[in-house]
Amino acid sequence: MGVARGVYWDGQHWPLQNGALALLVVDERHADRTALTAALRPGGRRAAIVPARRRYGTVPYPRADAVERLLRKGWPRSTDAPGQWLRQRLATSVLWRLSGRAGIAIEPDGPGLVDDVVADLGAAVGSTATLRGVLVSGGHNVILRVGLAREEAALRLCLTELGTARLARQRKVLAGVDAALLAPDLHAHMPRELAVGVTHGLVWRAETWHQGHLSPGGTRWRNRASAWEAAHDVARLLAATAPTGNAGLGWARAWARGMDQFGEDAAAAIEAALMPIEELRLPTCWCHGDFWPGNIVLGRGPAVVIDWEQGRAAAPAGLDAVFLELNRLAISSRVPIGVAAARAVQEPRALAAPPSLGGVPWWEADPALRAAAVVAAVVVHALGPEGDRRGRTWAQENLLPLLSALAGRPI
Repeated sequence: MGVARGVYWDGQHWPLQNGALALLVVDERHADRTALTAALRPGGRRAAIVPARRRYGTVPYPRADAVERLLRKGWPRSTDAPGQWLRQRLATSVLWRLSGRAGIAIEPDGPGLVDDVVADLGAAVGSTATLRGVLVSGGHNVILRVGLAREEAALRLCLTELGTARLARQRKVLAGVDAALLAPDLHAHMPRELAVGVTHGLVWRAETWHQGHLSPGGTRWRNRASAWEAAHDVARLLAATAPTGNAGLGWARAWARGMDQFGEDAAAAIEAALMPIEELRLPTCWCHGDFWPGNIVLGRGPAVVIDWEQGRAAAPAGLDAVFLELNRLAISSRVPIGVAAARAVQEPRALAAPPSLGGVPWWEADPALRAAAVVAAVVVHALGPEGDRRGRTWAQENLLPLLSALAGRPI
């Protein structure tokens, strides 16, 4: 009942009472599932990870112990990225049986949670609803692709309390952006909410599904490819149509709130670096906060931006564009985002197409103001969605290089 819990078994001393489990998944490449069936309670479900040569219902991608999505024959492809599309085709073809990979065999003994969620979505929108794909979104959510009568939906099912909190934050951000919009043009670049509900105590939200190339791989996101300009168009539109005022007294401290998780000295240095934005009272607007290729769907229509849970209302105008350019530099140079940010602080020409700052072209702006814009973008990334803690490893790879650059030291 509720959120799943796990225990480890040493192979000799079974840690649970008989009849204690509602779901049993056994890796049959290493264990005999019949030896464990006594652990299932009446009505419990049983599944097995089986070698590709055995009969299975779905394929875990990229592998059974690190699932990104579940693939089943007949489901449409989840992305237009050529490499991922090819792997999905192979995973549901006879060639998979020769690959040495693994599939999941599920005993068809009645509907489960996903079936009930899909049915609840259909009832909410007054349409037939059919499961067409399953994608894993971190450890807190799963994304269900659901076919409806006239369109397809991306349903985000929250599996933990943190996932539920993040979904609530995303809905709050989207409501704030919508309330601030001066013109409706941005709606063409955002998914449309279809329904919200609770099934068996788990919260979910469905929005329109947008098919496209979602990831920094492939030709569209090469360093000088057109996708970057398409993304910049959306960033400029958001900054222009969802203004929130100006960076007033106390803005730098408020923006850096939470950075003390990396130490008081680091937080003080970050706040000091942000001060030029406050002193110049730069215009502010809503920002997406995680504006990188993995959140931008490029299809046949306009670019669509997903995952708005890191949005903030008092971002300096141009922040999303700065973060986008930091990602372009990080991807092309194969360095962490913090190293790209440090380079942008030290080298004004490091970014390919940075935005203007306060009406002044990037390369003509005061170096301290350019550094402040870079720092503001990294702060949003560092704090992440509500409840995130990046940790020491992230700080060493990303924050330390940036702090060194701000202090004028080599990175």
